[in-house]
Amino acid sequence: MNQPNRPVTVRVMEKDYRIVCPPDEQGMLLRTAEYLNDEMATIRRDSKVLSTERIAVLAALNITRQLLEGRELELPDDLGDGELAGRIDRVLDAIEPGQA
Repeated sequence: MNQPNRPVTVRVMEKDYRIVCPPDEQGMLLRTAEYLNDEMATIRRDSKVLSTERIAVLAALNITRQLLEGRELELPDDLGDGELAGRIDRVLDAIEPGQA
């Protein structure tokens, strides 16, 4: 029997976000949020960009470029083709309104 989805709180750029996900994906969600936070912190440290929104867009562009160039993002080996995109879509759909 599947365990019910549960809210997990992740912290990105000193802000908490509650995201509902299956228990077996919570570890991946936490690692993903940590990776994003590290990317955003690097941009904030290395540039004069102050807006969190602009930092988030720049981080998304950097991560997307890394993916398109085929760089390793230190994700687990158990992700099959298309599975990562599906997980990302489910996480984005699960962000509770008013928390983002």
